[in-house]
Amino acid sequence: MQKEKIGMIYKRCDRCRKRLPPGTKCTCTNQRHKEYDRYARDKKADDFYHSRQWDKAREDAIAYYNGMDIYSYYILNKIEYGDTVHHIVPLKEDWSKRADKDNLIYLTESNHQQIHKAMREGQHDEIIKLLQGAAERYRREFNKQTSVR
Repeated sequence: MQKEKIGMIYKRCDRCRKRLPPGTKCTCTNQRHKEYDRYARDKKADDFYHSRQWDKAREDAIAYYNGMDIYSYYILNKIEYGDTVHHIVPLKEDWSKRADKDNLIYLTESNHQQIHKAMREGQHDEIIKLLQGAAERYRREFNKQTSVR
């Protein structure tokens, strides 16, 4: 076993409680991902996210919003380029809107994570209304046509 440095601060793995040096990941994370894929991942959604239909809808959404994060633009009053296409109404709630451009917005990864966190913490309906309002405002202000695929 490797000699431990005196005074080194360790962290504990949240899953298996193994003691880890700073800046390292526990080996149990690979097993966690395998278990998630096997038991929890939504196969139907995963197949959609690897389809040509999603690739096209994603490309169209990015072009529609000119690569701009409209949450940052309207809510945070900042101009930022997005990273992630997000479903305003989640797939699990309305599968029929999975490729509907009116249900897709482009976000920075940071905003995407904040939005999902707020939705998990009980602000689900408020976030959907906020995002729908931002998308509608963008359509009005930039004279974008709405269409359902």
